[in-house]
Amino acid sequence: TIFLWERKMRIIITLGLFLSFGVFADGHDADEPKYKPNKAEYYVNVFKDGKDMDDLMKWSMKWKKWASEGEPGEVFKNYTAAILVPYYGHSLNTFDAIWVGGSPDPEEHYVGNEYWMKNGTKLYNELPVTFPQVIDTWQRTVSETPDGSAGYVVYSDCKLGEGVTNEQFYDAYFAYAEAAKANGDVAGRKMIWPQTGVEPGWDFDFVQAVFTSSIGEYGKNWTNFWSEKADTLPEAEAMAALGGSCTNERSFSIVPVKS
Repeated sequence: TIFLWERKMRIIITLGLFLSFGVFADGHDADEPKYKPNKAEYYVNVFKDGKDMDDLMKWSMKWKKWASEGEPGEVFKNYTAAILVPYYGHSLNTFDAIWVGGSPDPEEHYVGNEYWMKNGTKLYNELPVTFPQVIDTWQRTVSETPDGSAGYVVYSDCKLGEGVTNEQFYDAYFAYAEAAKANGDVAGRKMIWPQTGVEPGWDFDFVQAVFTSSIGEYGKNWTNFWSEKADTLPEAEAMAALGGSCTNERSFSIVPVKS
């Protein structure tokens, strides 16, 4: 059932996932898809000795000021960032947080990477964390929360059904999300395709993210949609017919840094 499908499907790569949760662009032409793929990067954070979340937040605000003014402000004008704080999951003692940054396209993303490497040395040396893993990804929004915000996310690693392409699954999932929205659903969704930096042996087709504006809204969506209406939609049956499965759920609270 679609209820069980979404219950199983939620993402992060090992990750490392969200998603640039600030990128929810909605503008589009009638003959273009509503949401286009974009780039996102995930930095797995481990605190340096004596450092904690307060230090990371202070550094993040300092970075935000740097990335919002003058020449850096122009380079990073479309770059969004958030910090994922682990909530439910396993092996949570292996990392402390995840920095997620997103850009609208590869050129802008990698130009930003180059600028940071050449001009961000002082800030980099002040980081209170190390990065044992950094994942470069493509991602595509499927749906958004009503107000476009994200405060809580659940990730899972997913495999497509036999013979099903990513595009076929996306189209079915988008149709389902549109129908769900008309029936009171308030969740946002993304499909994420990890590229460089994936943990060796990661044998899945994509990572799925299901998020809401807050953890409270996630609970309400269980009551108002997932537990009662999700399986009644024809679009849910169409998705179920595609097959596939997801595993390894983990959830995070989301702290916005730069939108």
